[in-house]
Parts: sequence; C-alpha cells; structure tokens
Amino acid sequence: MLFILVVLAQLVLAQFVNLADRPERVIAKTVDTSRGRIVDRSGTLLATDSFIWEMYVDPSRYNPENFPPEDAAAAAQQLGIDVAVLTAALEQPGSVVQLAKDITREQCEAADNDIAVPNWIWCDGKRKRTYPQGGLAAHVIGFTDRDQKGLAGVEAFYEPWLRTDGAWGTDQLTGQGEPIPHEWELFLPSAGGRDVVLHLSAPLQYVVERRLLDALGRYDASSGSIVVMDVRTGGVLALANWPTFDPNVYWNAEPHTWQNPAVSLLYEPGSVFKLVTYATALDTGIFTPDAQFNDTGEVVISGQAIRNSQQRKLGWVTGWQAFAESLNTISADVSLQIGRESFYQYVRLFGFGRPTEIDLGPEAAGIVKRPDTGLWSQYDQAANSFGQGISVSPLQMVNAAAAVANDGVLLQPQAAKALIHNGVMHTLPVRVHQQVIRPETARTLTQMMVYTVDNYTSGKNLVPGFRVAGKTGTAEIPEQAGYTNPLTITSFVGFLPAADPEIVILVKINEPRKSRWAEQVALPVFGEVAREAVQILRLTPNVDMP
Repeated sequence: MLFILVVLAQLVLAQFVNLADRPERVIAKTVDTSRGRIVDRSGTLLATDSFIWEMYVDPSRYNPENFPPEDAAAAAQQLGIDVAVLTAALEQPGSVVQLAKDITREQCEAADNDIAVPNWIWCDGKRKRTYPQGGLAAHVIGFTDRDQKGLAGVEAFYEPWLRTDGAWGTDQLTGQGEPIPHEWELFLPSAGGRDVVLHLSAPLQYVVERRLLDALGRYDASSGSIVVMDVRTGGVLALANWPTFDPNVYWNAEPHTWQNPAVSLLYEPGSVFKLVTYATALDTGIFTPDAQFNDTGEVVISGQAIRNSQQRKLGWVTGWQAFAESLNTISADVSLQIGRESFYQYVRLFGFGRPTEIDLGPEAAGIVKRPDTGLWSQYDQAANSFGQGISVSPLQMVNAAAAVANDGVLLQPQAAKALIHNGVMHTLPVRVHQQVIRPETARTLTQMMVYTVDNYTSGKNLVPGFRVAGKTGTAEIPEQAGYTNPLTITSFVGFLPAADPEIVILVKINEPRKSRWAEQVALPVFGEVAREAVQILRLTPNVDMP
C-alpha cells in the first residue's frame, strides 16, 4: 500500500508540476501522512485531505557568479515571490530551505517550466487537513498539526485508525460490516480506506451553534454550551461551545478555545442535580412524590444555613411541588434521610467523579467531596443535593439525565458511530456502564419532570406535539471569598418525547447579565433547539404521559 501511494504521489507531481523532466533537482523528502475522512451520520464531509504546494531552494548549489542579482529578481518575479525572500533563503546554510508555503499550482508550474528559474528551485506537494464546513463542530472534530497528527477531538482519539500507517488493526473492527450507502460514494471510501462516521448531524449542529450564539447575545452572557444526545445509543448528535474556532486556521484562535468545555471544563450545576437526589430517594424507597413536606424557608446543617432561592417559604408542599418549585430546603432534608453512604454511592453510579470515557478527551472527571475525608461535613451533602459544592462537566450532567430517560441505564457517550474500512461500514456497539436506578424509579422521576415542565415553566407548548420532561438549574459561582459573584450559571436539561424518550438536550448559559434565572434564559433556548431538532431528526410527535 505504501509503495502504491508513493507511485501515485509521483504521478501527481509529474502531471501537475512536471518534475519528472528535471531529475537533477533535489526533491524535499516528505512522508506520506494520508488520513481517512470524517463524515456526519448522513455522509456529509467534515474532514479530508487536500494537497498544498511548497517551494524550496538549495543554497548549496547557488553560485552568485552564474546567477547575478538581476537574474534573481527575474526569477522572483516569475515565481510570484519577493526577491528579498529569495535572497534571504539563498544565504541560509544547508541544501534544503523552504522558500514559500501554501502557494498556487501556477507558481509551481512557473518554478518548473520558466527558463528564468534555475533548477535548484523546485516545488513539492504536501498533504494538508481540510475542514470543508469551516468551524462547524470544531470541538467534536478537532484538528491536526502540519505533520497530520491529530491534536484534539475525533482527530486525536481516532488517530491510530485514521492514518494509513495507523496502529489500529482491522482485526479490532466489530461485526461483518455492511456496504456504505450508495449516496456516500462521492466522498467515501478515501484512498487510504480508513474513515470515521459520526453520530453528529451537521444540520442540527449548525442550528445548535446558531441558537447558542444568538442566546449569548440576547442575554449578554459570557459563554455557553449545548449538547444533544441520542438517549438510546449515547451518540452525540450535536455539541456546541462558545467561544470556538475554525480548525482550518486553528492557530489564529486563542489556545484556550481549543479546549472542549462540554467535556473538559467543570462547573457547579445547581438544581439540575436534584435529578440525582430525587432519583436516589425514589430508588432507596425513602421518598414518594405524594409525601408531605414542611418548607420553612431555611434549615441549619452543621452550623450553616441553607435557604431557598428568592427567600421563598412555602409551608406544606407535596414531593411533586418540592421538586417543581426547586426547594433547596426539602432537597437537603431528603438527601440527609438517604444517608451519606447511599447518597454518594448513587452519585458515583450516575457517573460523577469519574470520566464518562467518551471518545473526545481529554476529559475532566469532576470533583466530588467524599464523606471519608476530613474535609467533608453533612453540610456538604446537603449542598451537593441541589448541585452546589460539587463540580461536574456538562457531558456528565446530560449523560445522567439520559440514564433517567433510558429506564435507568447509564451509557457511555460516543462521538463516532462507525468505522469504515475499504468501503465497508462497521457500526460501533452501544456501550453500557451500568443500571443506575430501577426502570420504575426512572418512570416516576420522569413523571415529576413532566409535572415540572407542564405546571411551572412554559407548559405543554414548549415543543408543540411533544411532551417534555425537564429540570432547570440556576447555580451561584464559587469564588475564593465564597459565593459572592452576583452572576450565575443557568441551565436546563430535558428529554423528549417523555413517554418514549429519543433525545436529551442540555443548555448551559454562563453569566447572563440580562437575567440570572434559568427559566428565563436556558429554558427558552432549550425550546428553540428542541423544536428544530424534532424536525431535523424527524421524530414522531408524542404527547403521552410516561
């Protein structure tokens, strides 16, 4: 295969640059770094190889007596480069000095064919990674360096597969495979025969990115993330962050924007974490939605006060109301009734404090203060019950919600859907972590989430034709002096259709200045994304109760 690729490369060079006519020229030594292509779930091309041309000079063969300055000026004019650049290159030591990069084929033809250009100036072709959709899904796809080495995202994780000389053997492929769809044959298979298909939907990704950017402007927010996942497979259908970058020119962006915040950055989730608290309480049998609770507006635990948002005090409420009203006092009380061992056992079962093992790394494991350490107190558990004092990634949070939607089964999130070898597609298996809660527990919690959306947010019209299960979260931002920052992190996580969930969506908007509450910021954005997602993914309307 390597021999064939070398022959093909020489044919290309002979055809376009006519180097075969100049055997006496020194040719730069390049390594074939061919990579496979990356496509979305419908075969839309997201990453591919292209050729760029570079110009070289051999200063050791330069003789100023035979090539005076006026000849150098004439050659530079024919090549379309500055004469000062040529003069500086000729003064360099060695036998190969790069004269220009990313030049046109016409410049290469001038270097090869024009009589004014000496034979110790030549062109060479080099592979370059190209992303036809620009910055679309940059944090999912990632990018490569100039040597075609994957540095982030899918490009990095599947580096051993994508390279024609990669170490990922074909014996590791799953199943017999099936031929790629006929309509994909415009782009696939690639010459190297090693390609990757993503779960990602390019049209949905475009919509999600636009909705996120619009929301940041509308609410005067600093940053944000939106993740859309397939409940049944753990497949990432869309993942958007802002700020972002264009992988074609990643070096023009600030390096911190290359990091994937949905996977690698932590935050305190706020009340969306009550999904875990109430799931645990339901599964251990210490709580029922019809139980009565007395909300006094404040509880003191380990000498520290816990209060509801906006200083509310509602008196006697049901479990349905306590969850929907997002009462911190009741959540804290419920968590202490669960007990510290059971509470943190379920926190870990839901995937917090450890990586999800998604194929997008590097991934943050999260921070969970353990009760067997000297730094822990009952107040920590109470605060953790409503998502403060605990740090998670957006991916961990949306994956935990997906477990509720998936009858209590936690899956491993995946960016890649299949690997293609020589035109045969091998679908990657769904990877199950564990059964976190009983199916009946998941259904009851889903009913509580539907009750919350129907009665305390935008009601049944949030996504026309679909019943939504969801939960808001407004989290204070910790600083060295405590929770002194007046700004918040707003989020909403939900799935639909509630009776037979197919997709789960997390919206996270950081530091909105127009409003500090999730129901006024993150929830409307969720509705916008969900309404377009059900059309793009062609989901069947369903308003049944779970």
